[in-house]
Amino acid sequence: MKIQQMIKALCALCLGLWVASSAFAQSYPNRPIRIIYPFAAGSGADTAWRLLAQEASKRLEQPLVFINQPGANGRLALDTVRRSEPNGYTLGIFTNGMLVVSPLIDPKNFGIEPGRDYVPVMVAIDTPLVVVATAKAPFNDLAGMVAYGRSNPGKLKIGSAGSGSGSHLGIAMFGNKAGIDVVHVPYKGSGPALAALLAGDIDAVFSDVGIKTYIESGRAKGIAVSGTQRSTEIPNLPTLVEGGVTGAVYTTWMGVLVPTGTPQAVIQSLSRAFAGALANPEVRAKLQSAGWSLKADGGSSEQAVQLIKRNLEIYRPIVEAARMSFD
Repeated sequence: MKIQQMIKALCALCLGLWVASSAFAQSYPNRPIRIIYPFAAGSGADTAWRLLAQEASKRLEQPLVFINQPGANGRLALDTVRRSEPNGYTLGIFTNGMLVVSPLIDPKNFGIEPGRDYVPVMVAIDTPLVVVATAKAPFNDLAGMVAYGRSNPGKLKIGSAGSGSGSHLGIAMFGNKAGIDVVHVPYKGSGPALAALLAGDIDAVFSDVGIKTYIESGRAKGIAVSGTQRSTEIPNLPTLVEGGVTGAVYTTWMGVLVPTGTPQAVIQSLSRAFAGALANPEVRAKLQSAGWSLKADGGSSEQAVQLIKRNLEIYRPIVEAARMSFD
């Protein structure tokens, strides 16, 4: 085949693919969409995403079928999405624990990158972690907790929802920035960690804002929040930075992703649908009352990619210094 004929054939192929892609995008979606949630049902985040999925489905004019697939810190759900056809009919919910913490802890087995292994549609919501101490703790505030940790190296026991979780990284960050040799105690979820706290088996936990009921009842001591500003739900608690732990900022954020190869027009349709859901005043009010806020710097696919890459660089030295592992 002559070069000119080859060029014409390639051009015809590209044109055919473009036409097919455009036709597919224009008809999308024309059937129900699966949305894979990586944790068990019943949590505050699960409730928030069911609300967002319900609202987004109105804009897509198709049902979003919510499926819980817990396991391996979200890896099972992530693998389900990555193996799916890149046609916009299987979406995944992700956390920064899945896309930032796990790849940093174990790059050999979890070394995934945005664009190559998945495509983030958007980062939608985030929330700070709440630092809460057991009622039996020998300190009552952040200054006392830091002082206790520094004067008792290797004795301050802080529980998390599991090795490789967002709360695990929050604990490592706190110890790093406060200059404390913290003992990380992993549990199989936030529920068991809370039970251990109430029993006095550990000194503190890094948890979500739902723990405020235990603070209000006096069963636990509120210490601080890990965000850039105070929580509207627990406004009397200072941020870690306000309490003197310079640079100690960490939030758990979540968003939507699709398999690599999903058409750009489909990604844009999904982005518009979820952005519309987040813009609904009733939805925003419900999210805020549950301790969530909108993640302003990850609203588009491009912004989400940059956010993930930026966080990988920010937290890499903390993970390395703390020698974080899945053990």
